[in-house]
Amino acid sequence: MSEVDGVKAINKVTFGQRLKAYKRSKLSFLLAVLVLLSAIITIGVLGYLIFYILIKGVPNLSPDLFSLTYTSENVSMIPAIINTLIMTILALLIAVPLGIFSAIYMVEYAKKGNKLVGVVSVTTETLAGIPSIVYGFFGLVVIVPFVREHFKGNGNSIFTASILLGIMILPTIISVSEAAIRAVPEHYYEG
Repeated sequence: MSEVDGVKAINKVTFGQRLKAYKRSKLSFLLAVLVLLSAIITIGVLGYLIFYILIKGVPNLSPDLFSLTYTSENVSMIPAIINTLIMTILALLIAVPLGIFSAIYMVEYAKKGNKLVGVVSVTTETLAGIPSIVYGFFGLVVIVPFVREHFKGNGNSIFTASILLGIMILPTIISVSEAAIRAVPEHYYEG
């Protein structure tokens, strides 16, 4: 038994006690063995994949992979990483203020039973359940022509992708912000 500050745990179950409990019921023992076997197989496959990737991938690493310019010879990954970071930052700049302000409005300012809160809640839940391929089609049909017309570009840009990614992460930001605001105790508001 383990002791922490002189207190013995009374509900600590040892491995032997757990094994005795499993032996009483053959189905419980079978399920425990299956779960343990599944965990071992999963860890084994994960270890194999990591080992395989390291063995096959490390010899192919070269300084050309980390060049700032992309060519068909060096196939550098740095431009893709930089563009991904830029797109993520732009998407967060679009979605975070809108999501947090929406959550604040829905929790603090909107009256109970307000129709706008109902519409925003239903829309948020609907947006959370849409597959990413549908977002892609929406971006191609709506956002790309809008950006092409109003911003005088071809529409296929980091800005367009950031708008679409911002729309995709908006439901998560709204629901998390709303839950966080509702979790604040009432006496903190009074303070």
